[in-house]
Amino acid sequence: MAAASEEFAQRGYAGARIRNIVDAAGANLASVNYYFGGKEGLYRATLGFLAGRAMAGFSGPAVDRRDPSPRKRLYRLVYAFLEGLSDAPTSPALGRILAHEAMDPSPNLDRLIEEMLRPQLDHLRHVVRQIAGSRVPDAEVTSATIGIAGQCLIYLFGRPALDRIFPQAVRGPRAHARLARQIADFSIAGIEALVVAHDPRSHPPPAARKRPLRGH
Repeated sequence: MAAASEEFAQRGYAGARIRNIVDAAGANLASVNYYFGGKEGLYRATLGFLAGRAMAGFSGPAVDRRDPSPRKRLYRLVYAFLEGLSDAPTSPALGRILAHEAMDPSPNLDRLIEEMLRPQLDHLRHVVRQIAGSRVPDAEVTSATIGIAGQCLIYLFGRPALDRIFPQAVRGPRAHARLARQIADFSIAGIEALVVAHDPRSHPPPAARKRPLRGH
């Protein structure tokens, strides 16, 4: 799985070569057909392996749904999202494979969405709804959820540029914690603005106009 993950991360599904994978793994070509049925089967298995590992971190104690504070949960979800898509040694390939899939989708993109992205976004949307309360319309909760995910994804798809323009902001051992705090705080402020906008108490009816006195 490690050799396949690295090859697919570097070259994408279309460009990956089975020969490179088996050479790196010290295996033979026949083993790929025997165990996985070919390149596509190996790719599906690799996606399942990486997605499972990412989801294990995303749904673990750090993002426990029972946490009494949805604001804290939002921070932890964002942090887990950044960690899962990073090029850190614990998950070096998933983010790059997602980038390849975004630019050149393979037939397996639907599986990746259903097994990883949809559960993550559903979980995130649930937390956004908890912060927003019941008055904010579903469409605005969904837009806020997409906005939060977009803030995370810029650190994946825009990382080469950010490394060159703002290296101090995206590097370092505490970078993900710092970025997660900024994204969470910024997003919570936006959600709270939606709450105010949809609170009838924030928009009292205009006072009745007083009739001018005679002679004025």
